Amino acid sequence: MAKQSIYQNEIENLEQSKDFLKKSEYSKIELQMEFKKLVENYEELIDQVKIITKISDRLQRKLNKTNDALESSNIQLNDLNNQLNETIDQLTEAKIGRRAGTIVMIIVISLFIVSEVFIEPIIDDAFPDNFWVGLGLKLVVAILIKPGEDFTNKYMLKQARKKQLAESKAKEAAQPPKPKKRRAF
Repeated sequence: MAKQSIYQNEIENLEQSKDFLKKSEYSKIELQMEFKKLVENYEELIDQVKIITKISDRLQRKLNKTNDALESSNIQLNDLNNQLNETIDQLTEAKIGRRAGTIVMIIVISLFIVSEVFIEPIIDDAFPDNFWVGLGLKLVVAILIKPGEDFTNKYMLKQARKKQLAESKAKEAAQPPKPKKRRAF
């Protein structure tokens, strides 16, 4: 069965009107009947166009509402994603800060032990009556604790961000490209 056009009736009516116009003579009744038929067909077409337009307008409004809701959801999702990323960054910084503090404390304790065991006897031999030199050395180690922790923290954060950037680039490369948005007219 051949596929019929949805406008099959309209096409047939048009063909009949064209055939009618090919005649050489018309009676008044024939003209009135043909004109009446054309008016009825035209009225039916207008009614159909009105219905189609109403349906189309309704669908367009629904589509616009859906698009607005999707955009709003996407904005909220992006906000939540940004908040989540900020929280993850803060947690990463805190974790790295604790790790940096631990590393610096291990280094400070090691320096204290090295100074007590190895350097202090040398200073005591070189300056037997002056305990201020040994105390000054311990003060220098104590003063270097905070800058050492800051340096270690910054270095570890920089390394973590490099790793995070490499992971996000790998994720982006693995994802298929996003389709382009279509606009409703």
